[in-house]
Amino acid sequence: MLRLLMTSEALLVPLYLLAMTGDSSGSVVSSCELCHDNATCLNSSVEHDRGDVTTTQSNCICQHGFVGDGLTCYDIKICADGSCCRQGYRWSSHLGCADVDECSSPEQPCPPPQVCVNTPGSFHCQEPPEDDLLFSLTSGPPSNLRSVQFQCGNTRCPVGQDCISVGGTSRCADPCQHNTALKDDWRSTTNSAKQNGYHCDRTVNWQGWYRLFLGNTTIQMPEKCVTQHMCGTNVALWLSSPHPQLEDGVVQRGVCGIYSGYCCNTQYKANPIYVKGCFGNYYVYKFLPPSDFSLAYCADANTAVCATCGIFDACVSDNKVNWRCVRKVPQLVCGRNYLQVGLLNVYLEAAGLDPYSGHMADSRCSNHEDRNVSVWYQVERLEGSCGNTLTTNISHAIYSNSLFVYPVDGRNGSQPFSIPFSCVYPLETESSLDVPVIPYSPNDHGFVGVGPKAITSMSLYRHSNYTDPFPALQPVTLLVGSTLYVAVYVEEIEVQRFVVILEDCYTTESDSYHALPRTYLIQDRCPLTRVKVDENGSSLRARFSSLLRGDQLVVFMHCSLSLCDKTTSSCTPVCSGRRSRSVATPIPLRPLTIGPITWTQSLE
Repeated sequence: MLRLLMTSEALLVPLYLLAMTGDSSGSVVSSCELCHDNATCLNSSVEHDRGDVTTTQSNCICQHGFVGDGLTCYDIKICADGSCCRQGYRWSSHLGCADVDECSSPEQPCPPPQVCVNTPGSFHCQEPPEDDLLFSLTSGPPSNLRSVQFQCGNTRCPVGQDCISVGGTSRCADPCQHNTALKDDWRSTTNSAKQNGYHCDRTVNWQGWYRLFLGNTTIQMPEKCVTQHMCGTNVALWLSSPHPQLEDGVVQRGVCGIYSGYCCNTQYKANPIYVKGCFGNYYVYKFLPPSDFSLAYCADANTAVCATCGIFDACVSDNKVNWRCVRKVPQLVCGRNYLQVGLLNVYLEAAGLDPYSGHMADSRCSNHEDRNVSVWYQVERLEGSCGNTLTTNISHAIYSNSLFVYPVDGRNGSQPFSIPFSCVYPLETESSLDVPVIPYSPNDHGFVGVGPKAITSMSLYRHSNYTDPFPALQPVTLLVGSTLYVAVYVEEIEVQRFVVILEDCYTTESDSYHALPRTYLIQDRCPLTRVKVDENGSSLRARFSSLLRGDQLVVFMHCSLSLCDKTTSSCTPVCSGRRSRSVATPIPLRPLTIGPITWTQSLE
């Protein structure tokens, strides 16, 4: 179980380990400040499981008369009747509020053929894969990459578990929690067998699941061809398919070895192995003896960076050589009217967090929707809604908020985990360009998404009152010298904050805004001769009029526009003298266009 604290700035802070031992022996924490008010903090010197480093650790232990993990302590007298426990939890005289394993009930809650998967405070019913039960160790790889389910005696293990010997008894268990550290530095992709000697895995007595390490850093198998004689062996074995995602459970993967210039030489193709992705950016492998004495499993030294990824990061690579951390949670949708945050259940539950306990910065905003593997929270795209903050610069509007999620042991007295997020919306808009520019790089503590540009429209009107438009998408014929009445409109939720500004308007004889020559009517926000601006920079509507000249056979009008935040700057164009402005985005804008407009010297 993992748990995080929230700072006043709503930023992520380092996590601490919660060591549950099955009794009330307490929890290992990074600071005594994390202990419950009714817990005692004890300090001791310990040696880490992954290395030889000895450090001082703190242990939270509930005081006499209380039970729990030290982070939450329950009063035995008050809570003995179970009144302190939420739904999905039951009272335990040793643990306090303990999870109810609904899947172990004699009356299975899931109808066949669905499989019940227990989760903290609840359970899931999951469809089994079509690949029947356990693949035999001598069979080839499955026809698909769905999760593999194992059989343990008469029990079919839940997705993601295997039949593992725990304390001398075989039972269904999570291999991420029950595995052996494989710390052979000679397996590194940087180790040459020609210089340091050859090894093989044919004679190893492989039992259960293994986690690869180089030194004290968790590592993973390569996903690309490894040069022969590297990894301390003659033929280095690598995965011929990508590693699974956390939600994939246990999958079967093919293993290849390079020989005589062939990356996957059939002569040295090893038996398929089983792989599972684990919370915390590491993998476990169920290795099998290779078919030849010249083969050994390889550890990719390039993946050491994955050990530095955060709990909600994924370690990805475009070339299987250079790896980087990318945020996996949450899923962020920046809509035109709403911001939506989706939380993958598998990540939250693995972190000991309740996906259904979340709320926005305003704690009253906690409505959520369950969509199979994710829980989604929604907030209206308005400043102040559910704690939304809105900041603007010359080219973009940034809506920011934070989603707070609580540990599974309940909200009372529990510190929430903060997930800050932001949605960026371009203020410069046009009719068809859908590739916005993010105005800043997100920091390591928040999730940033990009929303759509504003919807715009432009119309040509018959009269100066702008109430009788010409039919859209139809040619218009007017007398030379007639007045063109043009209005543009922008659909925007923040009607009290943003106004539209006409940047440039010009006519061409082609419907392409790139066409030359151009006859400008408005340039750098300012009207030219014979052009009257009736409205610009005061609302989400802009209007202007101009005389129709007879020097062009057909007229198409194009306008580019932007949104201005009138609460932070003056949005009224100043045109006492010609001036130019710097455009914040390097992407050429495609303006709004109306036309064709043709002219005649007589209506007879």
